[in-house]
Amino acid sequence: MPDPTRLSTASGQLGPICAMTGKALTFAEAIVHNGEYLCFEAYIEKTGASPSTEGKKVGALELD
Repeated sequence: MPDPTRLSTASGQLGPICAMTGKALTFAEAIVHNGEYLCFEAYIEKTGASPSTEGKKVGALELD
């Protein structure tokens, strides 16, 4: 059970606050590391991990 003082509804849903950045998250976005809720960017910074795949650029949509 998360600490109620570390919860927020700022994103429109009840969720944790990132332990490093203070960003409001949903539980679906949060990554738990050593009992702390972290956003993706904070997780990468704290652990030194990197994504296993590379993103791809998507071109602008051309409308007629």
